Amino acid sequence: MPTPTSPSATAETSVSADLSRLTKWERATDYPLTTLAAVFLIAYSWHVLDTGASPRLDTWLTIVDVAVWVVFAADFIIRCWLSPHRWDFVRTHPVDLLIVLLPPFRPLRLLRAAMIVLNTLNRHTRTRARMSVFVGGASVLILYLCSLAMFDAEYGAEDGNVQNFGDAMWWSLVSVTTVGYGDYYPVTVGGRLVALVLMTFGIGLISFAIGTTTSWVIDQLKSVEETTDRTDREVGVLLDEITALRDELASLRTEISTTRGRVVTAE
Repeated sequence: MPTPTSPSATAETSVSADLSRLTKWERATDYPLTTLAAVFLIAYSWHVLDTGASPRLDTWLTIVDVAVWVVFAADFIIRCWLSPHRWDFVRTHPVDLLIVLLPPFRPLRLLRAAMIVLNTLNRHTRTRARMSVFVGGASVLILYLCSLAMFDAEYGAEDGNVQNFGDAMWWSLVSVTTVGYGDYYPVTVGGRLVALVLMTFGIGLISFAIGTTTSWVIDQLKSVEETTDRTDREVGVLLDEITALRDELASLRTEISTTRGRVVTAE
């Protein structure tokens, strides 16, 4: 007669099966979605920077943009559905949610390819390396995308002072470093929203990058100090051993001299 299965065991088996399906789906779609992120980045950049593009080209670029968004939205919905804890999945995947809700953030998927290269490193190094790659890559992407969005919003605006992509890039660099010269600034609602995004995410990422670099330098200094302390201890042990050997040699010499003296006296 078969043994009845408890409800808790059945629930655990179901959760494990859902996690397995989710993992398989993410592995299967990782590279295709990374490629689509690159396609979107090219199409979005082309659409913004080519101010003299024909209406037909603009239409095709818009179609590519919408198609990529549909694929990413479908992927997020499928992953959420495969997850055994759907609300926790949404809460713990803010970047993926931003990729769906805010189209300019979709190129963040490009960072996943860099993460795969780091899987051969050990655990501590992999954690630090993945963090450095993510922070550095995300900072560069946000600067570039905010520059594109600023140029897109401000180009041709009345009383606008951002007239080319170089001006937009300079504004992004000055803003994210909190220098704020004030030579370029947004005058449209869209431009101000881009500035809000840059101030919220960009400055945070730059600060995090500086903190990570500082932490790495401190770890290196601690490593050097530990190595120096260990060397000092080893040198101290060697000096003690040398001193002990000298004492033993002195004792041996004394014994030899005493023995010789006894031999001479006996003769």
